[in-house]
Amino acid sequence: MITPGIERRWVAVDHPGWRQAHASTVLAVDGGLVAAWFGGTREGTPDNRIWLAHRPAGALSWRGPFPLAEADEAHWNPVLAHGPDGAVWLFFKRGPLISRWTTWFCRSEDGGSSWSPPAELVPGDAGGRGPVKNPPLLLDDGAWLAPASSERWDDAPVWDAFVDRSTDGGRTWTAAPVPLDRARLIGAGVIQPALWQREGAVFALLRSTEGSAYRSWSDDGGVTWSPATATALANNNSGLTVAALPDGRVACVHNPVSESWGARCPLVVSVSADDGLTWRAAVTVEDGVTPFDDHPGRAPALPPPGAFSPADAGVATTGVGEYSYPAALVDGDTFVITYTWQRRGIVEARVPIALLHP
Repeated sequence: MITPGIERRWVAVDHPGWRQAHASTVLAVDGGLVAAWFGGTREGTPDNRIWLAHRPAGALSWRGPFPLAEADEAHWNPVLAHGPDGAVWLFFKRGPLISRWTTWFCRSEDGGSSWSPPAELVPGDAGGRGPVKNPPLLLDDGAWLAPASSERWDDAPVWDAFVDRSTDGGRTWTAAPVPLDRARLIGAGVIQPALWQREGAVFALLRSTEGSAYRSWSDDGGVTWSPATATALANNNSGLTVAALPDGRVACVHNPVSESWGARCPLVVSVSADDGLTWRAAVTVEDGVTPFDDHPGRAPALPPPGAFSPADAGVATTGVGEYSYPAALVDGDTFVITYTWQRRGIVEARVPIALLHP
């Protein structure tokens, strides 16, 4: 069951602008929240757009959504972040194929109310630079680390993770690979890192095809990374996210399923006190059973078997029973999560940090 004390509300759901909505990102801005995601017919179709919504400080409901970046081309995986220049940055992917998509960005000087025209992050790139799902990490020395990955979808797919590093405020980027021993793998590899820092070190937790999340770390500010190794944290080859807690621990939002392309239900928060070496399940955010409004057409559902058909053009799925691709942040004494709800919309969950203590 869902852990008592968790509050959930719609960010947006069942909008005429999409048949499927997915891959949210959330950022605290001026005491409120800004969220973004992509929505269209399905992953990879040219009608996918980046959508944004706002929840102003003190407001109980979200305003919007409205579309951004309306080029007639598939848009994917938005990532919101506060930039070194003080502006709000929005990164996203464009293109019909994951293996060839490009990274674009917009900037906002007014907290997300208006945006600069989209521009390529690394002109001429194909395959994706900069953040791929989770937000970049700004270090004390000014270096900006973007958790990145690339995917080759041949007969035998190959996935690799890297961290893009900028020391000039995002104008230029240098890729630092995350090493991986492929002789030990049964699947394509690792992608979509999530980053946090503590006591001078930077850590990465990665989605994998191996049934568990992988971990890497850097002790030189993200210039080099240790070989990624398996953890005991279950991962279903779906996106996860992390956020550092005020007491030094780190929280991960994920689906606790140890099967590649397995069920994206339930959605839980696990906590680590040793920088990702070991994890403890803390709370359940979604269970596929518990409703949170009285709309009869918005009932939760458990996932059917074999719900995902992956390809370079995106995952084909009905979305039934899917609660996935979380984003998260700490907002005072609350752990805020946004996530995909059955591909029909995006939900915000508010978890009191007190619930994440042993």
